[in-house]
Amino acid sequence: MIAVSAVVFALIAAGAAFFALSINSPAKPADEQTSTEQEAPAPQQPEQPSTAAGQEQEPAPDTAPEPEPTPTPTPVNPAAEAQTALQAVIDDYRSLADDSAKLSKDDLASRHPYVNSMAIPNYLMDWANNGFSNVCYAFSDLNGDNVPELIIGCKDAQANTQAFDIWSYVNNAPVRVAYSWERSIMRVCAGGYLYERGSGGFQDWMITVSTLSAYPTGIGDAWTDYANGFNGRTDNLNVVEKLGMESGTYVKIDAQGNKTAITAEQFQTENQAIEQQYPADSSIEWIPLIS
Repeated sequence: MIAVSAVVFALIAAGAAFFALSINSPAKPADEQTSTEQEAPAPQQPEQPSTAAGQEQEPAPDTAPEPEPTPTPTPVNPAAEAQTALQAVIDDYRSLADDSAKLSKDDLASRHPYVNSMAIPNYLMDWANNGFSNVCYAFSDLNGDNVPELIIGCKDAQANTQAFDIWSYVNNAPVRVAYSWERSIMRVCAGGYLYERGSGGFQDWMITVSTLSAYPTGIGDAWTDYANGFNGRTDNLNVVEKLGMESGTYVKIDAQGNKTAITAEQFQTENQAIEQQYPADSSIEWIPLIS
């Protein structure tokens, strides 16, 4: 009994001590406890450089787009440019073909400024009956400047093409540089030479071979030069061969304008030699004016 009583007394004393310790300890809020247990420390951010005044900042990268390169201009093609400009001459001849009136030279000059009124009446006597069926044109570089000249021609009774109007492209515009007239023919020869035979009357006529100047500026008229005295050049035409008849006398004329009387047989021999030396240019592609 004494032992039992001692154990009971010890248990009572321990319980009283636990109770006293419980009421004296402060309680911790539940939400604080939960927050403390669940929150994890945030990762430490790297220290940013100070932007305070007086401290240098690193320059921002250049993000502006690079300027586009200037496009290279398209090179001008002088040959194509010349053919485009000279189309105005071709169109004017075509418009003349549609003109049903019989035009005088004055009419031609006013209504068709690109048409050679000096030569047209000889080649096209009948305006109303399709007189333009034999008219043709071609492009050929006659003076070696890599820019083609426009040649207006007409097929004769032997189907040979005779030129009667020649245009070049000078200072960005069409320019007439040579022509024939009613009583003459002009043939384009190999090498850019022009053979011309014309008459100013029964007692006066001439044969010339010329080249076109490299820098044409005006009209080349071989007969005017012949009539006014030979000087080796007729504006745009540089004469290299010349025969003639003056008042019934045959003459040969050199590059300095000196005239030598020759017989009719000598004249024919000289002319045949010229014909053989300067044949027609068979490489020229003639295009019908009216297709």
